[in-house]
Amino acid sequence: MIALARSLKRNRRLLGDFVVRDLRARYVGSSMGFFWSVVYPFLNLCIYMFVFSMVLKVRFADSVAPHQVALWMLCGITVWAAFGETLSRSTNTLVENQNLIQKVVFPSEILPTFLCISSLINMCIGLPIVIIGVLVFQAFPDLLGPPEVMPVLTNASGPNDMPPLSLGWSLLALPVLFLAQALFTLGLGYFFAALNLFLRDVYHLMGVGVTVWMFATPIFYPPQMVIDKGYGWMLAWNPMHWLISAYRQILIFGAWPDWAMVASFGAVGLVLLFLGSKFFLWQKPQFPDLL
Repeated sequence: MIALARSLKRNRRLLGDFVVRDLRARYVGSSMGFFWSVVYPFLNLCIYMFVFSMVLKVRFADSVAPHQVALWMLCGITVWAAFGETLSRSTNTLVENQNLIQKVVFPSEILPTFLCISSLINMCIGLPIVIIGVLVFQAFPDLLGPPEVMPVLTNASGPNDMPPLSLGWSLLALPVLFLAQALFTLGLGYFFAALNLFLRDVYHLMGVGVTVWMFATPIFYPPQMVIDKGYGWMLAWNPMHWLISAYRQILIFGAWPDWAMVASFGAVGLVLLFLGSKFFLWQKPQFPDLL
């Protein structure tokens, strides 16, 4: 990890250029530009709200209003989009940039890093929409209808209830979550980027794996549903559930996150970064031949 940090510091200008280039390339020729960072999560929200709320009839308790469910889902979608995109793109980034790696002395370790930074910046454009939504519905709680219009998931409220929407000083904890998310994502990104050169099927399996992992994480349904079905162990061993829960506590409910859970996520991220970067740098001399 020390060697990785030194390399990233030494090539920080090149890293910055790659980040800027990627952010520009996302929306080149697009009339709305960075506004797509806001539109995309909303489109996903509409699709999943329709599927889970109207087709599958997934409901929270009757004390939960529609806007609470919408903001709860939007927060999870925005965070997951950044993670899933980075992981998918990092897996194939060495193959996509093989001309650089084969022809020049190129610091390939900046490739997963710039993808992670770019996705986090993109996420930071979408998260303020969640904050604005909380502020709006705090001021106008019945804007989308009173809570009693919502059908219920069960006859008993309680486990699926939500605290009232709120913002507070807990927003100061967001940089901690950004850092922990970066460590976790980079660790997986480095490992799968190198592994994909040995087994090219990894890139195709990654798309399936990210989708399965997304639906195994309570983004579109209350965690209590999983617990009631006897699958609570899935949440206990799912680091992305820990992370998204922490984001929701801060951005939607104005509460400080569970620091024990955040510390656990950070520790997992450090371990993954150590193992992933070690494997990546160990295999780096073979990259030109493998490509």
